Amino acid sequence: MNHENWEARCQRCGRCCYEKIEYEGRVYYTDKPCDKLDLKTCLCTVYEDRLREKPECIPLDKDTLQRGILPGDCPYVADIPDYNTPQLIEDE
Repeated sequence: MNHENWEARCQRCGRCCYEKIEYEGRVYYTDKPCDKLDLKTCLCTVYEDRLREKPECIPLDKDTLQRGILPGDCPYVADIPDYNTPQLIEDE
């Protein structure tokens, strides 16, 4: 798949740009967005340079998709059988 087709899969929801915690083999989302995420547009403000600007930003490539960091309804993971969807951490 070429770069343009790969990028076109993104729905621009911004959910992948929230901090995540990995605990006992599961990934959990927090309610804390990346400081580079524009909350109105749900777009990264430094997208082209995000991996340099935010070294902890995880590149979306085929190798990292298996880690369970994207929402289950994300087109990037739609074709992954038994995808392990991250959970949202909720205050109790």
